[in-house]
Amino acid sequence: MAEVRLHEQGAVAILELDAPATGNALGSALVGELARAVAEVRGSSARAVVLHGAGKHFCTGANLAEVAASAEHPLAERGADAERLGALYSAWLRLPQFTVAAVRGAAFGGGAGLAAACDLVVAGPEARFQFSEVRLGFVPALIAVFLVRRVPPARLFQLFADPTPLTAEEARQVGLVDEVAEDPLARAVARAEAVTAKAAPSAVAATKKLLLELTLPHLDEQLALAAHLNAAQRSHPECRRGVAHFLAEHSFPDWSKL
Repeated sequence: MAEVRLHEQGAVAILELDAPATGNALGSALVGELARAVAEVRGSSARAVVLHGAGKHFCTGANLAEVAASAEHPLAERGADAERLGALYSAWLRLPQFTVAAVRGAAFGGGAGLAAACDLVVAGPEARFQFSEVRLGFVPALIAVFLVRRVPPARLFQLFADPTPLTAEEARQVGLVDEVAEDPLARAVARAEAVTAKAAPSAVAATKKLLLELTLPHLDEQLALAAHLNAAQRSHPECRRGVAHFLAEHSFPDWSKL
């Protein structure tokens, strides 16, 4: 079953994460399909891209069952897996088109990062954003590289170290969301269409490239370092315990008791 669907609506390409049974979690299959879809969009005539999730949630973050299983794999294999996700984020940030995320439900961890990597984020009023990696003994390494474009480092560390779910409005106040709308997908498409009418595509692409170079001049090197940290932490005893606890109990561990 395909986990990513792509169709065009005029000049707008619409990418749908279609793995609702897992909350559109960033498992290896979905990451691979999304990477291929991003490459297809890059070479297409689309002038804007809208990303959304099927079902209740935008994206619930990493597939924790895969994270748990990978702890037993060699470091090189874990590193390659983390590098594939890092390459996806890099490719998404480098898309020449104007990108918009339409967020419903959960945008957690890497899913919140994927949304925040877009040029515009439109969230439904029921949307929730959270970075829960450290509660699992994991690290938000890859997304930390580019989230600093939206959230100042000190505030970002607070969101990582003391993670609580943010409402759509709270996420807007910290910079993770740009607009809150009752129908985020319809609003996202409308905003994308407006940009295609108002802005020359070559100018959009050149401006995006310039701003990315100004704000993240060493993006790929930083993602490579983050991928190494991601891979190493997966086998750390605390990460093993935290992820195992969550998978068994469907709740975060109390680290004062572990």
